[in-house]
Amino acid sequence: MKRRSRSLVIALVVVVALAAYNLTFPAGKSATSNWTFVLTHPTLLLHVIVGTGILVMAVIALIRSVRGRDRPWMALSVAGLVFVLAAFVSGEDYVMSLHKSALNYMSIGWAGAVIAYGTGWYLGHRWECREGR
Repeated sequence: MKRRSRSLVIALVVVVALAAYNLTFPAGKSATSNWTFVLTHPTLLLHVIVGTGILVMAVIALIRSVRGRDRPWMALSVAGLVFVLAAFVSGEDYVMSLHKSALNYMSIGWAGAVIAYGTGWYLGHRWECREGR
């Protein structure tokens, strides 16, 4: 649990760092032109790739928690996946529409995912300390 949570938190920090500086999309363009801009901009492309990787990692974390029957981790995995999906969908919505509200929803999704997986990281560390590992 601790290792998966730590990986997701680190990946979430990386994904926000890739798009943290002020990027300006060309105004008045179509959604297709916006996606072309994203796919040709190196850091935005990496942002999309890392974000997709986070989505895959979140699904895998949920599947493993269900298979391991670890109820606290299942709850954190479900919450984390919901927030990751919200950020992912909001990011796609932003590229399509360039509405600033989509950026706000993406930020909320990111923060929620960091909190969910950060809690898993903390609890995993605490459990290891109690077990003497």
